[in-house]
Amino acid sequence: MLTVCVHFALGVWQSALSPHSALRVRATPAMAMATRVDDALVSEALRALLGSDDGCTVTPTSGGVNNMVQYVDTPSGERLVLRIYNNGGNTARVRYEHAVLDALPALGPFSFQLPTYRRAPNGETSVLLSNGASACISQLIPGGLPKTADPEPIGRATGELLMALGKVRLPADVTCVTPPYFDVWNVHKGVGGNRQVFYDFVAGSELDTCRGAMDRLIAQFKELDARLALMAEQKLPIQLVHGDLHYDNVLFDTASGAVSGLLDFEFAAVDWRAMELAVCLSKYVGEPDPFPLCRAFIAGFCNPQPTECEGLAEMINLRIMSNVVYFVGRAISGEDTIDSLTTRADMYATRMEWVSANRQRIVDCIVQLLQERDPSFA
Repeated sequence: MLTVCVHFALGVWQSALSPHSALRVRATPAMAMATRVDDALVSEALRALLGSDDGCTVTPTSGGVNNMVQYVDTPSGERLVLRIYNNGGNTARVRYEHAVLDALPALGPFSFQLPTYRRAPNGETSVLLSNGASACISQLIPGGLPKTADPEPIGRATGELLMALGKVRLPADVTCVTPPYFDVWNVHKGVGGNRQVFYDFVAGSELDTCRGAMDRLIAQFKELDARLALMAEQKLPIQLVHGDLHYDNVLFDTASGAVSGLLDFEFAAVDWRAMELAVCLSKYVGEPDPFPLCRAFIAGFCNPQPTECEGLAEMINLRIMSNVVYFVGRAISGEDTIDSLTTRADMYATRMEWVSANRQRIVDCIVQLLQERDPSFA
């Protein structure tokens, strides 16, 4: 029998029973529900991945914005992490992610752990479920989310990973289907490369609840679009990047002050190399005092080139813009509600405006730090 414990905001016990299983649904006030739970789908995934769901207990993780991510405790006492993708049935993206993770261990050893997906009875690291979604299960990596705790070791781990990703060589039949950030209008099939589809949607009544924030975002987007055209002419270094390595995809051991794991390679893609740094900094610039955090992160990170430093503020805003386009695409495609954007719109607008206003200070901060490390840097 599979047991599913779901944490809701209300502190009550509930039971949810289906004709085929007895499921316990526990609610606690301590943890809001972060991912959607479909007990029949979870049971199907566990049977396909482990051969059986007998005696397994499933509880939600605190993450998983797009996908269903759950802890699985097996009868033997082992704790695993189950992921059921909510990506519109994009199995090619899943295959690419798993191929990258298969290739990385040979380029180690690393100072941190990477997700290790178990092979199902069919020999694959992911399975296709009856609803068209892919699922996989991995070993649990110990650690907690660092948030703003000492960014320097996170920067060091990110640089370590980035150097290895630059050496990854995948089989010719494994194709990257995730577009680079600089191809921002193609980040989701719902927008499909057509910026007018995006602008028409955000002008509709669905976004009226955050109309002021959306107007501020659109102003930032149109300014950024013009800058991106100029950056495309600079031929910035391109390589494989993780693409989503902000501090919510990092596990940290507070006792040792070290990074214990880097997670969620779903959006790995060939992109501007400096986007890895920009994505990481995009979280820190939302904090009340960003510069000490950014400086500490960069202190541990590998050296970018001068042209990459010059465009870093635009890349940070490009990451935010990409998130907005992605959430709109998901809403258009029916993969999610537009609430994923409306609840973040003001935060995104404020962050983009701050980055634009502090563009030169961001560049100067990075250049100064790199010159301290290497006086020949100019």
